[in-house]
Amino acid sequence: MRTWCLVAAVVVAVAVALGAYASMGDRGEELFREGVRLAGEGDYEGAVAFFERTMAYTPTVNVLWNIACCHVVLGNRDLAVSCLDRYMEHDTAFQESAEMQAVVAAIAAEPHNIPNLDRRGELWNGVEAASRAVEEGRSTPATAEQRQYGVSGRGARAKTGDATVEGMQSLILTADLAERAREDDLEGALAYAERALAYGSHSNLYWNLASAHLMLGHRDMTLAFLDLYQQRNPQVRESAEFQQVMADLADAPPTVGSGLADRLYARLNSAVDRALPPRPTPSARPPVRTDVGGEE
Repeated sequence: MRTWCLVAAVVVAVAVALGAYASMGDRGEELFREGVRLAGEGDYEGAVAFFERTMAYTPTVNVLWNIACCHVVLGNRDLAVSCLDRYMEHDTAFQESAEMQAVVAAIAAEPHNIPNLDRRGELWNGVEAASRAVEEGRSTPATAEQRQYGVSGRGARAKTGDATVEGMQSLILTADLAERAREDDLEGALAYAERALAYGSHSNLYWNLASAHLMLGHRDMTLAFLDLYQQRNPQVRESAEFQQVMADLADAPPTVGSGLADRLYARLNSAVDRALPPRPTPSARPPVRTDVGGEE
């Protein structure tokens, strides 16, 4: 069983017509533009949520940059540093900039959640100035000692481990989506499922998005995220039962009715449970040693 699922008993009163979107890119573009609008109005809390949601559909470095910058302005030190670190892995010009390395190091040296609002503004101005220097070819090459960020694959690991700051943020957002699902707020659950994927890469995150879209009646989005889910689970991809449900879903109308969505979800859940190996049951008695032993 995945970490979160929508119960089959959920009744969808109105299916939202996301079937009208031609592609994942269209959905991502709409969310991105709303994030840009909110950032332009100074609502960075709202903006970062939309940029996080965008990453579920169009996971580009520009969106990641916007997320990082919002975290700087909001004073979210650890997320700002982690996202900038991850961004700089993809953009070597920023990785090689002494100014960019210095400003990320300065953010990392701040207290948690950067309580001083003026200091947040100074750091944001520093990020903007360093970015402009890189883009205009005026940055100073970073020495080997200065190159702390964007190196060693640390940014990629930030998105794959539950114990990292980004992994923890993904878990927090997943808990929020589960709460929305329990309250039958499927639109709210979808938004949190989208946001969680900005910080994590576990296959369950794709399952959650597929589940939310299915229960909202979004056939094409469901198929897209089920495909991403099965790509990360070979046993599921090789399941004839799972593939049959996918085919039946593909034959459904673009806006799936609630009754059909419930039935398809139940079949998908059963198919995945049968395809994936059972999790080992923890031993009732941990393998502790019963004698104290000698000194180290």
